[in-house]
Amino acid sequence: MSCFRIIVIGLLTCTATITLIAQTGQTTDAPQLIESRALTAKVVKLYGERKYDEALPLAKRALELAEGVLGKTDARLIGPLLNLGDLYAATIHFDDATSSFERALTIAETDFGPDDLHLTRPLDELGYLISNHGDQTKAADLFSRSLTIKKKHLQPRDIEVARAARTLGDIYRRNREYARAESSYQEAIQLYEEAGKKDAELVEVLNRYLIVLTAESKQDEAASIQAKLAALSAEPGIVEGGVINGWAVKLVQPSYPLSVPHMYGIRTSPGESFDR
Repeated sequence: MSCFRIIVIGLLTCTATITLIAQTGQTTDAPQLIESRALTAKVVKLYGERKYDEALPLAKRALELAEGVLGKTDARLIGPLLNLGDLYAATIHFDDATSSFERALTIAETDFGPDDLHLTRPLDELGYLISNHGDQTKAADLFSRSLTIKKKHLQPRDIEVARAARTLGDIYRRNREYARAESSYQEAIQLYEEAGKKDAELVEVLNRYLIVLTAESKQDEAASIQAKLAALSAEPGIVEGGVINGWAVKLVQPSYPLSVPHMYGIRTSPGESFDR
């Protein structure tokens, strides 16, 4: 899977963090928070260098320092918890990663309610982790909930809605729930096209949709998708490698750890925001 926001998303969290601190009467000059932010900056650097084992203890300490000032249930801990979960996942500590993501989700639910946009990142992180560990049914429930929330709060043509529908289709496909996968991919394709996003992401979801149609022996529909892929490959800058036997070819070097199918990435300070 493509990774859309790695590392740089952390640059957007500072504003949200400062706003939350102002609302609760806390100040950003607490020594523990200053040290926590400094450690997280190091975590970001090490994560970018794929030095996950070195980054992990720093991320743990950054969370501990933030907890010392904010307590155990403050919403500003969501970011550090997700950071820690990402690093646990990268270092193949599945149970610890699950605990970090679940705790982040619980805090988000308590502070923002059951269908707030803040929940989507913990839901997605947990969904990717669980899917990678083989439980596609539970992952589908998490991604379905995330998609529902995004549809409620984001504009219909927001690309994150299309990506969420595509991800849900991936989970259904892996679980061989082809009818549900087909429906999710159709939704994603429609949203990509309405957003005018005729690029590698659209090619990717079309290829996955083609897999489902082939599995369902829907030859006419599959031929239509192959024709659409061929047309897309003719447009400059969309596909590297063209089309082979009806399949658009695109070589991608993933920027996330190969053990984890997708991660939103490390944040630079305690807090949570959305780069919409």
